[in-house]
Amino acid sequence: MKLSPVNIYVSCRRNINLRQQNATFKGKEAQRTSEPNLNTYIPLMNNKMKLNDNIRFFLGALGKIDTDEKRKKQPLEIADIGCCDGALARTLREFLPSDYKYFGLDLSPEMLEIARAKDEQNNQTAKYVVGNAFNLPYKNEKKDAIIASSIMHELYSYASDEYNEEAYSKASILHFMQQAYDSLKPGGVLIIKDPATPGSDAWEKIRICNANEEDGTYPPIKDEEELRKADITKLCTLDKLKRFCMDFYPAKGQCEWEGDSCIMPRWLITEFVRHRKWLATPENWAYEIKENYGTMRPDEMADFAKRVGFNVVKIENIAIPNKNNIYAIRDGEFELRDMDDDELSLEDFPMFLEVVLRKPR
Repeated sequence: MKLSPVNIYVSCRRNINLRQQNATFKGKEAQRTSEPNLNTYIPLMNNKMKLNDNIRFFLGALGKIDTDEKRKKQPLEIADIGCCDGALARTLREFLPSDYKYFGLDLSPEMLEIARAKDEQNNQTAKYVVGNAFNLPYKNEKKDAIIASSIMHELYSYASDEYNEEAYSKASILHFMQQAYDSLKPGGVLIIKDPATPGSDAWEKIRICNANEEDGTYPPIKDEEELRKADITKLCTLDKLKRFCMDFYPAKGQCEWEGDSCIMPRWLITEFVRHRKWLATPENWAYEIKENYGTMRPDEMADFAKRVGFNVVKIENIAIPNKNNIYAIRDGEFELRDMDDDELSLEDFPMFLEVVLRKPR
């Protein structure tokens, strides 16, 4: 069966909804007044993700719900947090029993109107509500499954009147996980899919080398102040790396330059390879840098799950070592090597964190 482009809902309007907030970033205002170029953003995400694998994960995770005999005879209730236009639920319906009940929560009333219209076109129904992930409305009507797909790192960067005024805090992720726990039936599952960060065993330093100083289009910029002010879309690869080390807050003091190569922790290289994809406009770059990615390492996620009370079914970084990997390196752009000068493969840089957590019964 052919799948619809479900990944669009994962990455596009969710980011817009959450980015419409003001946030405090290390004492500096990060006012967001415009949005990235979606004509570039949507096709890029659509082309880089494997839809079949994406849906297969969600279906398998829903199969981990632990129900008693009475509940086995009742339709499952599934809530999608940050549901956008409801695309995920519409796709899951192609594979799941027709009597399952779907609930969607999103910050944007406009997107929920679109979701209702698309459901009507497909003869489907779901219960949508405008709401905030920090204050889930399901505690009195608990669900069998709660899905959080590509929103965890957004919650990290989001200041909320309902929870906290301080953005860029992993305490926000912990708070959401507690909200989800309180909104699940016993045996219910919290299903998370988010951009991956290497685990705690991968924090050693490695090297980005052969970053083309001359890429045939833009000459290098020698003056540091000029580089800080330059249009990020008009920099050679080496200058993009230098600019990343200037702009990305956690990179401060983490980068060591040796000629045209840079030594930095593996997690930081992961962030550079991820961020460099969003260079269609200077605004795209600014959003990604300000967002400061709240991606979670597997060991961090396991610790949060334990603190909230979940049983861990699965916490795993997933690599896709082919052209679908958003970390794929363009020919001649640069090489990644360990400190023994051995080249690293794409398997060393996972694409997704897949998480299934179950509330004890």
